[in-house]
Amino acid sequence: MAPSLRPLPPLPWWSGGLPFQCTQCGECCRARGAYQFVYVGKEERRALARFLGLDSAAFTRRYTVRDPSGYRTLRFSGGACIFLRDNRCRVHPAKPVQCRTWPFWPELLRSRAVYAREVQSLCPGSRRGPRTDAAEIRRQMQETRHSEAADSRLK
Repeated sequence: MAPSLRPLPPLPWWSGGLPFQCTQCGECCRARGAYQFVYVGKEERRALARFLGLDSAAFTRRYTVRDPSGYRTLRFSGGACIFLRDNRCRVHPAKPVQCRTWPFWPELLRSRAVYAREVQSLCPGSRRGPRTDAAEIRRQMQETRHSEAADSRLK
């Protein structure tokens, strides 16, 4: 009996890669609509605390709050992440996964329309620079998912 031929799943719309080069405009660090939280799990808080020369408890008290669901997020001040100064991230070497993987979050890559509305409309770097290939985009999406799964266990 011949094996049945099922159609292959369609390639994602971004399978040819996407241009991206950070311009350090700081727009991704500002609150906008539903995007006004930078979630930080326990390990991320430890790394940020080490980078700033603080213990984890002091960092957590000073720089984080709990969101309505009980997750820890970085504080925002004046509509921007507390670590944004002169459009530059003060904690760039230790920045959280959420920041490191933007704009390649699964929810932003659902469709071209979502990406255009949520990323390209505010980020000049999303329309220029070298192409990030599909394998790297997938890797960053997986890193985001792994981080979200870990955070859900560590409220």
